[in-house]
Amino acid sequence: MNPRPRDIWTRLVIDPLADPLARALAPHPAVTPNRVTVFSGALGVTAAACLATGRLRLGGVLFLLRFFADCLDGKIARLQGSSSARGALLDVGTDVVCVTATYAGLGLWAVRTDRAGVGVAVGLLAAVATYGWALAHRKHLAERAGRGDGGSDLIGRTDLPLLDPWLRVCRRLGMSPVPWAVEAETLVLGLLPLAGPRFAAAGLVVGLAFYVVATGTNLRRSWRIATALDVVPPRGASEPSASSAPSERRAP
Repeated sequence: MNPRPRDIWTRLVIDPLADPLARALAPHPAVTPNRVTVFSGALGVTAAACLATGRLRLGGVLFLLRFFADCLDGKIARLQGSSSARGALLDVGTDVVCVTATYAGLGLWAVRTDRAGVGVAVGLLAAVATYGWALAHRKHLAERAGRGDGGSDLIGRTDLPLLDPWLRVCRRLGMSPVPWAVEAETLVLGLLPLAGPRFAAAGLVVGLAFYVVATGTNLRRSWRIATALDVVPPRGASEPSASSAPSERRAP
């Protein structure tokens, strides 16, 4: 199975900087993946506090640094050969807490300064939570069906001549051809706050729109996979034996 394509922001911006830094840090015993994860979590919580109190530019910078550190821990783990299930759990938990807290901090600032309504801020948090559930459920169904993670196969398409040059570049770089959650988080929580209050407030609406569309996309994919599972048993499942199958009732 081919590895999952890298996100656009990660592949083009993060990897060229994080790869050499990871190689430089990995030989040092004091540098462990879990410590880098905890450091990224501290950056994320601080970014959320800065956004909540109106220090938008500082919050944006800290969130961008948080994501950089979040990518760095996995690279160090692979170089050290120290990957673990507990480390992966810590990484995912830190991501969820930091991203949710930062969205909440930005929404709190926008509501307190009358730059956004409560409905937008609360709706964004609800959309983020729903997206997380829909994504996890899609991956669960896809694993049962033997379909990888159930994501888009656009990168492998050869019947789209207008997109073919871009798709060839993405295949060569091992990169996703479309922006997704990483790019939305980077834009809304990192880049737009750097541009000032007006752009930061607009980011809430952009984020809400993205998560609504992304959740709908994941649910549509999940429905297709679930339909296939209902028609064809997943790999490894056995057909019911004649003795265990329910008997048909004969008409009198």
